[in-house]
Amino acid sequence: MEGLRERASNWIGRVRQIVIILTRFGFGSFVQLLALDRLLPRRWRAADGTAGTDTAVRLRRALEELGPTAIKLGQALSSRADVVPVEFVRELRKLQDQVPPAPFDEIRKVVEDELDGELQDLFAELEETPVASASLSQVHRAVLPSGEIVAVKVQKPGIEMQVETDLQILVWGARRAEQYSQWCQRNNLADFADEFAHQLRQELDFVIEGRNTEQLATNLAEDERVVVPHVHWALTNRRVLTLEWIEGIKADEVEQLEEVGVDCPQVAKDFAELMLRQIFEDGYFHADPHPGNVHVLSDGRIAFLDCGNAGYMGKHMRDAFIRLLLAAVGEDAAAICDHLIAIGAISDTTNLQDLQADMEKLIGRYGRVRSSREMLTGMFDDMMALTLKHRIRMPANFPQLVRALVVTEGVCLTLDPDFDSREAANKTANRIMREWLSPLRLVNEMVGVARDLGHYGMQVPRQISHLFSQALAGGLKVKVEYVGFEHPMHRMDVMVNRIAFAMVVSAIIVSSAVLFSSETVTRVIGTPLSMTYVGIGVLMGAWLIYSILRSGRL
Repeated sequence: MEGLRERASNWIGRVRQIVIILTRFGFGSFVQLLALDRLLPRRWRAADGTAGTDTAVRLRRALEELGPTAIKLGQALSSRADVVPVEFVRELRKLQDQVPPAPFDEIRKVVEDELDGELQDLFAELEETPVASASLSQVHRAVLPSGEIVAVKVQKPGIEMQVETDLQILVWGARRAEQYSQWCQRNNLADFADEFAHQLRQELDFVIEGRNTEQLATNLAEDERVVVPHVHWALTNRRVLTLEWIEGIKADEVEQLEEVGVDCPQVAKDFAELMLRQIFEDGYFHADPHPGNVHVLSDGRIAFLDCGNAGYMGKHMRDAFIRLLLAAVGEDAAAICDHLIAIGAISDTTNLQDLQADMEKLIGRYGRVRSSREMLTGMFDDMMALTLKHRIRMPANFPQLVRALVVTEGVCLTLDPDFDSREAANKTANRIMREWLSPLRLVNEMVGVARDLGHYGMQVPRQISHLFSQALAGGLKVKVEYVGFEHPMHRMDVMVNRIAFAMVVSAIIVSSAVLFSSETVTRVIGTPLSMTYVGIGVLMGAWLIYSILRSGRL
């Protein structure tokens, strides 16, 4: 019971902290939407530092101050131009996941608890100073008793509980927001929060990251341009991951790469081909290939590190996205619209003619400017913005894929400012299309289509028979759902409650006047009891007036 009370106290304290930070950075309207402004002091105002600052910048700063979970949330939103405006997307990409390391004594305890042994028995040496430190974990260089050098990734103490509290608050807040906001409901904010929470919980489990690493290594095993570290499973658990040490240089440290003789433009081409292969051919890809997770060896080979965030795309999605990519490179607005609709789900308010007109403007803008600088990034950002404008809901893994492509293009342009992303995308898409047009594949697809037609054709008569039988038995029901009534009904409920409360207060005030005007009643129940009765009425009336004034709807 004591532990439950402590968790509840921590939860409420964290909610209050979030509310204060959001309000200080100028997002008080969102706090009021969730009816959480009561947690603030009565006359609390936003700090002067937010005055005149761009909204997207304020959001980034607020997320940075809120901590690891909020930073991860901002990074997830940085690929969701179908949910938030493009200017927010571009600002959120500036979020940095670098924080001071935890003390080594605390790291030692995590390692010994997770691996069930003394540190000196597990490793011949473990360097106290980490080689990298992020919000969730930090990496230490170590030496095994066999003499092999390894990288030990350790989850920071207490971070799992902190993240879990934040995720619970996030999911609760998203569901609450959907009750009060049609925009949040229309954009499935609760679904997004659930998906984000699931992804972040997976990142906290290093066993999953180890499996992701092995899967990526298996897929790329035959490519001599790639290095993926080996996982030491005997020294790996939920909060500790031990990997083969790979001596490389970060992909954005171009001067160091050139000093050791690396051909950076060739590395850019190889990296783009490898990422496009992962996405469109394997369907399993590194979803966060930023320079910290991509190192280049002195011989030009590319090492993929930190596979905690991996994406998967089924065959249908891969085929549709390849066609979308070809249409984008070929500047075919009508085809882009068709493939976007095939990938996503349109709403009842989507105007397909307006969508195609906007897409033609977008393609015309990028077609006139032949510079390849961030071509894919800009085009996909604007394309996702159009899905937001025209209310096309994209699948959950689509933004993850777009983020991988955007980050890939950024790394390639860092390695080679003249890198042509249009050429790389076109080359990959055309190669895959040639494979699609092979006679064997066409025959297999035709056989598959015939099999599906036969299967569903045999099911139709039975399903129609069941439908008629259900109708004749009176078991056929039609469900009618009223959309958009939740918020007005909630306001009406509040209004009726206030009226009822006001009637009770009025009755108390009127009856108290009768009490004091009757000497007999006063003598029977006594003056103190009468005064208490009147005091209750006055307090209730004052509370009602205060709540009305606080709501701003007098």
